[in-house]
Amino acid sequence: LPIIISLGLGALAGAAAQTSAHPLDVIRKRLQVQGINGNPVLYKSTIDCLRGITSKEGGGALYKGLGPACVATIPGTGIAYITYEFMKKYLELTSV
Repeated sequence: LPIIISLGLGALAGAAAQTSAHPLDVIRKRLQVQGINGNPVLYKSTIDCLRGITSKEGGGALYKGLGPACVATIPGTGIAYITYEFMKKYLELTSV
C-alpha cells in the first residue's frame, strides 16, 4: 500500500477506536472526580452513571471531548500503522 493510504487507514482505525471507547472514558472520569474538592457524589456504579448522564444531559454528553481526544490519538495510530507496514516489508514478513 502507498504510505498515504496506510496513514489514512491508521488514522481511520484510531478514530474508530477512540469513538467506540470514549463513552466509557467519560463515565470513568465522572466516577473518578465525584467526591473530590467538594464535587458531590452523584453515581453509585458504572450503570448508574450511564443512566444519569443520558437522562440528565442526553446521549451526546457521552461524547463530550471526543474532538480533542481524536486529535491526540489519530496521528499516533496513523504513524504506528505506517511503521508496521514498513517493517513488515523491510523484514519480508507476510500477514496471516
